[in-house]
Amino acid sequence: MKTIFADFHNLKPKQVEDIFKLRQQVFIIEQNCIYPDIDGADSSAKHLLMYENDILAAYLRVFLPGSKYPDQASLGRIVLNPLFRGTGLGPELIRKSIELCNGASIRIEAQAKLKNYYHQYGFKEEGDVYVVDGIDHLQMVLGTAENQE
Repeated sequence: MKTIFADFHNLKPKQVEDIFKLRQQVFIIEQNCIYPDIDGADSSAKHLLMYENDILAAYLRVFLPGSKYPDQASLGRIVLNPLFRGTGLGPELIRKSIELCNGASIRIEAQAKLKNYYHQYGFKEEGDVYVVDGIDHLQMVLGTAENQE
């Protein structure tokens, strides 16, 4: 498995295409959710890509503290290629992204149906369920109370 962690402007055109293709495949086509995936935030994020040979197997974007939230990191567009579901790659992706946040408190906007999945990494719900693009979501935070203030 080849892992890449890079700023958007340092990604190769093929990698950018792979990212948009995977996000489209899962978030728009598979989940039948028409929404503006290209939201203008990719350029301020770091991108974690995990390749098996030439296939983008897993991906997410990381916003380090100060880029989205003043004192928290944030993870988003967390996606696993359907070909790699059930292989243990999902947990590997999440653990690696937490490590890359260097101990910062981390905020995610999780699909509500995945809250128990994120509990296993220590994320806790914050607030009530709300709807984004027709899908129930909730805010979840990982980190100590002192770095969540």
